[in-house]
Amino acid sequence: MWQLFPDVEPRKPRARPQKSPARVRHETLLGATVATLSFAVFQVVELRDSMSAQISTVVILFALHYPDTIHTAHKRALGTLLGSALAVAMQLVLYSHAGNLLLVMIALWCGLMLFARAHVLEGGASGIGFCGLTTMGILFGQYVAPDQDLVYSALYRISSVLVALVCGLAVTALVHRLLNCLEPTRTDAPS
Repeated sequence: MWQLFPDVEPRKPRARPQKSPARVRHETLLGATVATLSFAVFQVVELRDSMSAQISTVVILFALHYPDTIHTAHKRALGTLLGSALAVAMQLVLYSHAGNLLLVMIALWCGLMLFARAHVLEGGASGIGFCGLTTMGILFGQYVAPDQDLVYSALYRISSVLVALVCGLAVTALVHRLLNCLEPTRTDAPS
């Protein structure tokens, strides 16, 4: 696509924020610790169909700073909720016609275009639109079948992602506070 639709004007590189060595250490240790704990918990507990929940606990860490993880988690939760709600609404509309591939494709296409537009308006970042897109794609791709009900899968997805995000934020807050107690990893920003 880049070759077919080249940029009208050259892209400007993003300005890198100036960070102190303590903040770099803080963000590195915060992300590594929370991601490792998340992986360990999901491996030990062997949660069924919770890959999205585990990924959610890691994706919120991309912000690298605790206050930003709250904002990212909020977007992730809202996108998952909206994507699941739209998928359930579409199944209710299709109700007895879920076996008709053409109708399912039209419903999925409409939902994906709606969330794709939101994703583009958000600047292409992993926000509400992207989470809605992935939620609808997974729900329709794995659970829409003439003999299967999407409602249970959507409710399980919403609840598992929300619980994982709340637990992930709690662990992130705890690790953030612990790292701010140590001089070599104290951040410049207020906790």
